[in-house]
Amino acid sequence: MSALALGERPVRLLRARRPQTLLRRASAVVAALPVVREALRSELVARRRAACLGELPVLLDVVTLGLSAGLSFDASLELYCARYHNELSAAFSEAMLGWRIGARGREEALWDLAEELGVTALRRFASVVGESLAFGTPLAEALERQAQAIRDEQRSQVEEEIERVPVKMLVPLGTLIVPAMFLAILGPLMGSVLVVG
Repeated sequence: MSALALGERPVRLLRARRPQTLLRRASAVVAALPVVREALRSELVARRRAACLGELPVLLDVVTLGLSAGLSFDASLELYCARYHNELSAAFSEAMLGWRIGARGREEALWDLAEELGVTALRRFASVVGESLAFGTPLAEALERQAQAIRDEQRSQVEEEIERVPVKMLVPLGTLIVPAMFLAILGPLMGSVLVVG
């Protein structure tokens, strides 16, 4: 009877600890949710920012072509939004809707969009458009220069990333390939030494 009693006791302790373990795990998961949510949100914002920055030169080219063809700024921007379906065109469509219905001014809508997306080139775009429309300076030339500057900046970022690749390859090379080469070269030599010796 004492063996049975001893056999039942660990089961009771195991059953008693199980809800505590589950409670600890559940509380750890709940505690980690804000961190995971923030990481996912920042990843989403970074992807959206990168997508908008990649599409900005195309936007500037289309608006420049529209302005050169005699369209107004709004019509040129609408042309871009109608032809392209991406994050940037959706954001500009929403901003255009805001200034068309009179909810806010054009400059304010462009600045709000630039702040929302967090792209510095878009802030420069909003500044150039605001100054050009306020003072009557030619907008097409300014947008063309800005598009070229953005492309040059993107090209330099790609070149910097390419320059970092050999440094990143040193770790796999040193940990995987070099030991495999030593085994391939020294393996037959060690085999012949063991056979002879």
